This record gives sequence, structure tokens and C-alpha cells, in this order.
Amino acid sequence: MPLETASPTFADAAKIHALSQRERQLLKLAAEGLTDQGIAHRLGISLATISTYWVRIRGKLGQFNRTELVAHYLRDLAARDVIELREQNRQLLASLSVQVETADALRASLSLFYGLVEAAPDAILVVNSDGVVELANLAAAELFGYTEEELTGQTLEDLSLESIRVLAAGDAPLQRRMSENITALARRKDGSNFRAAIALSSTLTTDGVLLTCIIREN
Repeated sequence: MPLETASPTFADAAKIHALSQRERQLLKLAAEGLTDQGIAHRLGISLATISTYWVRIRGKLGQFNRTELVAHYLRDLAARDVIELREQNRQLLASLSVQVETADALRASLSLFYGLVEAAPDAILVVNSDGVVELANLAAAELFGYTEEELTGQTLEDLSLESIRVLAAGDAPLQRRMSENITALARRKDGSNFRAAIALSSTLTTDGVLLTCIIREN
């Protein structure tokens, strides 16, 4: 499955932000698959009030149909998730860069590195230039359905993420793509797929490029 990119500054983000809490709640419930009747029952309001909210939402987002309005809302949520992931990735790498300069140093400082990675709320994989997972935290193991020991040693191909290796094909492409938002279909141990938002950063070591991947189910 080819990688996709999406701008973190979604064009309608300001409009979504301008929605009231109740209007965003309406979009959230619609995104979960509830009908207007179901939303009215969940919120304890009338269908007429639901219709009034849709009119207000269209006044702020544009004259789109219900499906398009929900799509706008979901794209904004996805963009916000990736921005948060990228900032977490930046902070993690900033902490590591002070203490870890090479692959040898990484291995020598494994307990420190693992502590930082393990404390992260999102799934984190550290992948070598051969596409093999060298380190995975508990959140990653749970996301992919492996134990931490099983996930270490898996390849990007095993996880249906082999397209990420294209990003490491030369310094220029790598540096160019590291600042972009990546989404892809990933594969769990049981063979099921899920859509993943991925923030990537690279570290050039004496043993080659290490990719740090922060992954969130999208």
C-alpha cells in the first residue's frame, strides 16, 4: 500500500475550531455512524434541534452534504493527531540526541533509551537500515498484537510498512520526507489491517540510518 501525505494545516481547521462544543459533538456522533434520530436520542434533544445544528454547521463550514461535513471533521482530527505525533517525536529525539550519537552509543545506553520510549503513550518502533525493528515499546506491541520480544526482529514488510524504507533511499529524499505527515495501512500479527498515522525521524549512525517511528491508529 503506497504511503499518503496530508498537510497538518488542514485548510478548514480554523472553521472546525470555530464550531461550538455541541456542533463538534454532533459531528463526532455522526462520524461514529449514528443517524440524526440516534444523535437526538443520545443527546436528549429533538430532531428539529438537530436540523438547526446542521444548518449552523453548514453556515460555518460551507454548503456540504452530511457525509462531506463529517469528512471535514475527520480530516481535521487526523491532522491534529499527526501534528501532536510529530511534536512528540521531536521532543523524544531532542532528548536522545544529547546522549546518543551512534548505534554503539544507542546500544550502550539502551536502558535509558528504553525508559524514554517505554514511557511514551504512543507506539514507537526503532528500525535499522535493513528494515528490521531493533526496539519496540509496549504500546507498539499492543497495537500490532505481538509481545515486545516478538515485535523486535520483525521487518517493515511483516508489518506491511515496507514503503517506509523508500524514505531512507538516500539522504536528500530522507531529509525531505521527514517533515511530512505519513499515513499507511499497517498489518497486525493476526493479519488484520489498520490505518496508521506515522511521524518519522532519522538518525545517521556509523551503522547506517535508524528510523524512529511514532505510530497511532487513525
